[in-house]
Amino acid sequence: MGTLVAAASLASYGTVATLDFGATVIFIGLLVGMAIGVRLRGSEPQILVIAGFVASSFAVLIVVLSIYAPVFAGVVPGLEALGSTDTARVAYLFASLFLIPINLVGCVIGYALADFLAPVSVGRGRNFGHR
Repeated sequence: MGTLVAAASLASYGTVATLDFGATVIFIGLLVGMAIGVRLRGSEPQILVIAGFVASSFAVLIVVLSIYAPVFAGVVPGLEALGSTDTARVAYLFASLFLIPINLVGCVIGYALADFLAPVSVGRGRNFGHR
């Protein structure tokens, strides 16, 4: 998730992946969240939220590392040498923070979808505290 968002934010530097940044943040965040929600159907909702938050945090970390990788590697003294403006980089970093709520919404959608599509023999619905 973070790699695709970083590739979308640096699309002018690559010829292989030309992704729209906004669509990538929304759709990849939702799809990954839905996959996490479907996978964690049997666990408690608190675990689902923690897993979505951790996955989003790692994705934001990958975006930050990808954007600042040339400076960390010592290839360029500063990102100004690459030609992109400071405002564009800050906008990409700020927009990557939207991965967290979008991914959490995807987790809830996937969790509900998995519960809705589960066979009756597996037990649909959650009966918290009822016997």
